[in-house]
Amino acid sequence: MKKKEYKKRIEKEKRELREYKESNAGINSKTFIMITCGVLAFVFVMFAFTKMKTGEWNLFTRKNSINYSAEIQSTKILCGSILNREESEYFVLAYNMQNDEASLYESVASRYADLGTGGHLYKLDLANSRNNLCKSDTATITNDVKTLKIVEPTLLKIKDKQIIEHYHDYNTIKNILLSYVKN
Repeated sequence: MKKKEYKKRIEKEKRELREYKESNAGINSKTFIMITCGVLAFVFVMFAFTKMKTGEWNLFTRKNSINYSAEIQSTKILCGSILNREESEYFVLAYNMQNDEASLYESVASRYADLGTGGHLYKLDLANSRNNLCKSDTATITNDVKTLKIVEPTLLKIKDKQIIEHYHDYNTIKNILLSYVKN
């Protein structure tokens, strides 16, 4: 008798264990689906927030398109590349672009670039730490980049990879650049 009871008990426990596993599998799959939906909803909300924050999706007006244009920066150069430009004759305007007077040089440079015919104008930012190689308190103008020392502000006129003229005063720089605009 004990054997029959023992077999019934084992069968009952096996059946209960199977039922528990089946019900637990249903709970696990429901939990997995809920977590997946939550993660997807979070990703979508972050995507939508980013699009609205950058202005790509403007929900309050009818115009929803933004055109980005790529612009190549070809006017800023580093100190080491002053003498190795492709043009045979050009200017290099060296000044601190973080300084208060930077807007003065920017306006003269943009006017020269818009109307000038005297060659290309490159800008050298003396606030950039990579240009500390040629920044100094006293000017030493040489055709060797390793020994070249310039002060703020400086306009260099370069012809055939040689510095032929240099100017260190704002009014002089302005007059030289604008004299090419008038031609």
